[in-house]
Amino acid sequence: MIVSIAMLQFRQIQAFHTIMDTGTVTQAAKRLGISQPGVSNLIASLEHELGFELFTRISGRLQPTPEAYRLANSTESVITGFEQVNRQAAAIRNMDIGKLDIAGLPELSMAFIPQAIRQFVIDKPDINIAFQTRSSTTIQELVASHAVEIGIAETPLEHDNLAAETFSYECFCVLPAGHELAAKTVITPKNLHGEPLITLGPYHLTYHRLREIFSAQQCVWNDRCQTRLFHTALTFVQAGLGVALIDPFTIDFHTLENIVVRKFEPAVTFDLAIIWATNRPLSTLGKAFIKQLSAQMTEASTSFRNL
Repeated sequence: MIVSIAMLQFRQIQAFHTIMDTGTVTQAAKRLGISQPGVSNLIASLEHELGFELFTRISGRLQPTPEAYRLANSTESVITGFEQVNRQAAAIRNMDIGKLDIAGLPELSMAFIPQAIRQFVIDKPDINIAFQTRSSTTIQELVASHAVEIGIAETPLEHDNLAAETFSYECFCVLPAGHELAAKTVITPKNLHGEPLITLGPYHLTYHRLREIFSAQQCVWNDRCQTRLFHTALTFVQAGLGVALIDPFTIDFHTLENIVVRKFEPAVTFDLAIIWATNRPLSTLGKAFIKQLSAQMTEASTSFRNL
């Protein structure tokens, strides 16, 4: 008679293995955390499935049959394999192991995201992180194609299979130290009428938003320098080439030498999103990291008001 392992239940094999290991039903029941009748029932059902006896009583003591000894040689690997699976499952459940693939914008990659990752993995030494800095368009493509699990990009979203938590941050006006407008606490478009501006160019939403405000208030637009990064724009301001609207993440990271930071009205926002694909399940690690990062980005929004 050939018995398929699929016909057997793991609990039956575990009960048999434990009796063979401890020598008695009493000790097996204690180790398994069940009653002695529960162990006996598991053995009885296993013997029924197998078609032969595993134990007999001799002088009141339970004795394994020769067939039991032969079967025991096979159960060790089953038990060891299950215990390994159990340990692996516990490690995954507790987020002690795993991998996170993340992509983020340059503005957040200089400090904010690395600090968030550090906080997330500080008690998880076996978590592997793959992080890359990319443009918003590329980040959205990477997440949509499942090349990375989580992205931090600018809105709007350009792919149908992306979900997001969105955040909005006011940009600040950064001026060279000693600029005549530095005495003001709030800068307006009229204050910048004809002033040399450093912008991120027509590809960036902040450029269009600022230009629309200038147009609505009939202010002269003097776009002296264009660059693709807030970090570079701020450096140009430090060099005295003009004034710029800069995102708060870059300002928070940058050494504020030779510049002053002022609130700008009406507000020009830097809109971000934590994104993930809707057509692939998030990992447990991914869900936990998104939850933490979302809280930190919300907290940042409050702290940036004091810049």
